[in-house]
Amino acid sequence: MWFRGPLLVACVLLVPTSALTDAERQNAFIGYTEGYTPRPSQSQQKMRGGWEFASREHLAAEQLQNRTEPILLSKSPCVLLLPNFVDPKAAELMMRDSVGTLRSQEFRDQPGTRTSYGTMLWGKANRASETVEKAQSLVRAARSDGLEVKRYRIGEKYNSHHDYFSSPNQQLKDDRIATFLIYLQAAEDGGETIFPWAGGTEKIDPHTGWPYRPLDYNTECEPKSQPESAVKVAVPTGYAVLFYNTLPSGEVDPYSQHGSCPVKRGEKWTATVWTRGSNRFDPEDRWKTSELLQLCEP
Repeated sequence: MWFRGPLLVACVLLVPTSALTDAERQNAFIGYTEGYTPRPSQSQQKMRGGWEFASREHLAAEQLQNRTEPILLSKSPCVLLLPNFVDPKAAELMMRDSVGTLRSQEFRDQPGTRTSYGTMLWGKANRASETVEKAQSLVRAARSDGLEVKRYRIGEKYNSHHDYFSSPNQQLKDDRIATFLIYLQAAEDGGETIFPWAGGTEKIDPHTGWPYRPLDYNTECEPKSQPESAVKVAVPTGYAVLFYNTLPSGEVDPYSQHGSCPVKRGEKWTATVWTRGSNRFDPEDRWKTSELLQLCEP
């Protein structure tokens, strides 16, 4: 168990939330096993290159191996780490079912932006349906886009981007509200998920919906290139990163920009589920009452 016990507008309303304090960052993990205090490490200290909360070092701790409670990584955007989201056998089957249909995901007009290989899994003949249903239930989504499996080999990556389709000039009422990024197999090194504008303080261009500050997407995962507030998470096999593309107000969240860092050793396999609401501007839409979303409330 994971837990115990508006109208359309012409432009995006951008109301930045307060950035996390140093104290909040140092205590970003919530609900640790009683008596366990992670020892400070380089990845928990504020560096020029930003923050890496969920380092391999911490998540390999014996006390976390059977953890089920979500770990809060960021409040703006709302990012949660869901331990042991998928069991090893299901992960193995999804990878096996995907091998024969993997195709290059390179954008022809933007070479080098996304260099992974991927495929969509459909139907009841594999574990994809069960995983999609679990994801939809957790965030009380109306529906989803199914499940996509991606494989990243050494050097392969996906530059940071938004998962929603809305723009300041075109708002879609049933846009993607939340994304589950499930690690079927973690890379031995590299392959982290990065949120370059975590903290919600970077100024956003209202005409484009993107931060004014330029970002070198070829080096965004390197410490010297990361914005100071960036969150980079090393996700273990079987864990999932859940992040919200949409704010409770119904507006899309420009700070939900995220990317997949280059794999340095081994292979990384992920399964992505994009969930949608019925009408994200409707205050009665069920996704706004999700217990997971409430973990990011001020």
